[in-house]
Order: sequence, then structure tokens, then C-alpha cells
Amino acid sequence: MPEDFPEFPGEREAIALSQELNADVLLIDEWDGREEAARRKLKVAGTLRVLASASEKGLVDLPAAISRWRATNFRASAKLIQSFLDQDAERKQH
Repeated sequence: MPEDFPEFPGEREAIALSQELNADVLLIDEWDGREEAARRKLKVAGTLRVLASASEKGLVDLPAAISRWRATNFRASAKLIQSFLDQDAERKQH
């Protein structure tokens, strides 16, 4: 793995462990880490995808979870968040 990537050792270790375990999916949000994982042909998912999947299974209310999540220091683009909320609303209508 390139020395300058990812910047944070946690992401570097998560990628290495995911490869070692031949994991089905790597949960990672940090952009550089996601790019490196994809370069290594690892399947990745972020926090929003996990929340959306949990909502699809009836385990969480996605709008409420995102509202609580926005109160933390975690960041995602408004466009990305809205796309997940729109998909959730559409799913609930059917």
C-alpha cells in the first residue's frame, strides 16, 4: 500500500484486514480509503448504505437516523444524503 495512503492508519489497517479475511464488504467512509479499497477490488459500503439497508429491513427509520447522524461530526454531501432519503421515501410508497 502506498505510504501516503490512506492518511489514517485505521483505514490502512481496515483495508489490509479486509483483504486478509477476504471480507464480503468493507465498511469505510473516508474518501481516499474508499478509492484505495476499490483499486484493490474490494467491495465497499459507507455508513449511509448501512443505514439504508437497515431501513429496508425495517430495523431503523432512515430520516430519523440521518437526523441524529447529522448532529455528529460526520459529513456527507447534501446531494448524497438527499438521494438516500428520496430512495427511502419512494420505497415506502410502494
